[in-house]
Amino acid sequence: MKPNKLILAIALAAIVISTLFWWRQLSNPMVNLRPSAAVGEVLAEEVARLLGGRGTLVLISRQPPEDGPNANRERIEAFTSAMKRLPRLTLAPTEWLPRPPLGTMDLGVVSPEQILAALEKNPKANAFVIFSGLPPYSKPLAEKVAARSLILMAVCGYSADVRRWIESRALAVAVVPRFDDPPTGTPAPKTAKEWFEREFQMVTLETIGRLPY
Repeated sequence: MKPNKLILAIALAAIVISTLFWWRQLSNPMVNLRPSAAVGEVLAEEVARLLGGRGTLVLISRQPPEDGPNANRERIEAFTSAMKRLPRLTLAPTEWLPRPPLGTMDLGVVSPEQILAALEKNPKANAFVIFSGLPPYSKPLAEKVAARSLILMAVCGYSADVRRWIESRALAVAVVPRFDDPPTGTPAPKTAKEWFEREFQMVTLETIGRLPY
């Protein structure tokens, strides 16, 4: 290859590599996952409080994708990391939910049948934490949870079903997005609790009456 052609080929290759680099940078904008990590940390502290610092718990979730930023993966990793600082709590193997067959609608939530299956598979568990939304209210499932005196917690969007789950006393805690913005002048968050409170709120039987609907 002549020198001029070689130089041209190298220049073209450099342009292609540079273009690919910047395309990857611009197509993957920075995502602030600190609030998601805060959910995991705060939820671990809350389940430890509800269990009195001792017990066995199970996570229920869809398998997060391996590549790219993912809020649910951040929540789960933060939760499991926080659990390591609580030696009297035992974290059982996670119940990973199968993805629906191709061509079917994926609503992104766990079904009552999947929760029941997890309960039956883990008869010694004291608490279940759902990272895959919340299904429509199911009286048989609520009765099953009550019969075992289980602590059921979920990270989900808010709906009328969340209220029904909470009021049935089957769901102890629902972590939902905030209904309003933080007050004007609120300092920039630094701790996990502050990050959590900037984006989310806990709904319990004691706080459900303060919600707008």
